[in-house]
Amino acid sequence: MKIFENKVICIILMVVLIAGGLFVGGAKGLNGLYKDVAEVFFVGIDNDGICVANDMSERISAATNMVTVARKYESTVPASCRQAIDYVNTAAASVDSALNARDIAEAVAANKILDTAVADLYREMGDLSLSDKDEDYRQNLYADFNSRNDTISHDPYNQYAQEYMAALDGFPAGLIAAIMPIKEAAAAY
Repeated sequence: MKIFENKVICIILMVVLIAGGLFVGGAKGLNGLYKDVAEVFFVGIDNDGICVANDMSERISAATNMVTVARKYESTVPASCRQAIDYVNTAAASVDSALNARDIAEAVAANKILDTAVADLYREMGDLSLSDKDEDYRQNLYADFNSRNDTISHDPYNQYAQEYMAALDGFPAGLIAAIMPIKEAAAAY
């Protein structure tokens, strides 16, 4: 074929093939790195279940238990407390849905919303005439809820995510990420 006899066309084809290989191979490598980071998020650094996803699940449980306590008083609470209950339920469902979909960025965003929702409900419940037992339970649940967030902020996942994002900022990964569909790893705190 005459097209392959033209030196300029052959050089252009070679550059295109090399660039294509770089982008496809680079994207595959970056997706592999992301998979490693995601595994730390969902199963822990030692595959032991001590991970951000587990802590978020425990936060959902604490939030749900706080809603259960608030619902005991639902017939006498103001509308703002009922709205806070709905807000917590919606936020908890969003975190759970994101975890089930294995969507780290969505889970982190929903977890922040859950933070606000539970804080609102905690305040609203503070204005109610709770029994001593329910008041202790409210305070303990809120402490547990916040403790899990502290644990999340110290989870090794955050270091892995930071290193992954630093790699994406470098060359040629940044160029590959700008062109190919590469996921970002959101910090969990």
